[in-house]
Parts: sequence; C-alpha cells; structure tokens
Amino acid sequence: MWRFRLLVQLLIIYMLWNGVFAQTDTIFGYSKHYMMSYILCVTVVSAITTTMRTTDVAGDVLKGTVVNYLIKPISFFKYLLTREAADKVIHVPLAMFEIGLILIFFHPVLFIPSNSVSYILFFLSMVMGWCISFFISLSLSFIAFWTTEVWAPRFIFTVVVSFVAGSLFPLDILPKPLYLALLATPFPYFFYAPTALVLGKAPWTLLIGSGIWLIISFLLARFIWQKGIKEFSFYGI
Repeated sequence: MWRFRLLVQLLIIYMLWNGVFAQTDTIFGYSKHYMMSYILCVTVVSAITTTMRTTDVAGDVLKGTVVNYLIKPISFFKYLLTREAADKVIHVPLAMFEIGLILIFFHPVLFIPSNSVSYILFFLSMVMGWCISFFISLSLSFIAFWTTEVWAPRFIFTVVVSFVAGSLFPLDILPKPLYLALLATPFPYFFYAPTALVLGKAPWTLLIGSGIWLIISFLLARFIWQKGIKEFSFYGI
C-alpha cells in the first residue's frame, strides 16, 4: 500500500506538470523534457534516500527491546545502516518498475546527461543525502527515550520533507531568497541536490552543504543516543 500511494503521487505530479507544459514550452527556466526528467529521477532518489527502518527504533525503545542491541558486541548505528541498505533492495526496484510504467504508457522525452562528472556528483550527493536522512530520522526516534509521543514529531518531519525536499518540484523555481534559505536546512539535500546535480541544474558546491549537514546530523544523532542510553532504564527483560 505504501508503494501504491507513491505510485499515485507520482502519477498526479507527472500529470500536473504535463498539463502545465501543454500551455507553454518553458516555465521557471525548465523545458518539458528537463522537468519530466527531474520528476522521474527524483522518484528514484527518494526511494534510495528515504529511510524506512529507523521508525522501528522508537518502538524498540518504548518496549525496552533496545537492550537486546546494547548487550551485543555490535555497533548499533552500523546495524541500522545495514538494515536500511537491505531495505533498498526492495524499494529501489519497485521505484524503477513504477517509472517503467510511466515510460511505457506516456513515452516522455527525457534529458539523459552525457557528462560522466554529473553521475559522479549524483552518486556522492545521493549517498550523503541518504546518510543525512538516516541520522535525522534516527534522532527523531531517539525522542522515545524521554516521551511516548514520538508520532507527532515524525509526522511533522514527513510533511515538511514532502514540501521542501524537492519531491514535488525543483526548489530553484522558488524566489531566490526562499531558495537560499532552504539550502541552509538539511531537507534539499535529500532529493533535490542529487537530482539537480545530475541534470546539470545546480552547481557542484551543493556537495559542500551536503557534507556540512552530514557531519551535523551524525553528531546530533550520536549525542542524543549517548544521552538517551545513560538515562534509559527498563525492567522485565
């Protein structure tokens, strides 16, 4: 059902922009083939960078089963990263299948980058975007160390990401002050940065922002984790 929802969302966004370009050849500096390429590419990027398994951590903390990881000689962060990577084995092929349906039924004309550097920047940005998303999502789950109300912050996070991470439209079509303000947050580096870099619609300096937020998000997650396990207590296991 999660994948079906994402497929419906992709169809709505695709048809919306297709309708917009029925009236004009270019909008906000994007031609139709660039915009459609962005929408389809960002679907693959979101399937990779969106973290799915970190939500389970809050439940482990609330139920006390997190102690099963604390007593084992393994890195909790590395274990979760490995589980996230395994989850991509399911979601990335499904995202590719959904895009395949779009290509079969609508035959969009797409922009295919020919510059190998664009693919290198795309890969680096996507990996960093995945890590940033992972650490921030993990930090939200660690709130369970102090409160059972972990659903509301995650819901707000999901809503914010859906609007300001670039999954609905390229962020550079926004007014420049707002666009620059968004680049100071971690959200554009989830979806927008990798996609814009591979399409040649953004400078390589976006990698600097990705690197900065990768360090910040990692340090934040580690700090909250260390703070939480020091105050954590549970009985009955």
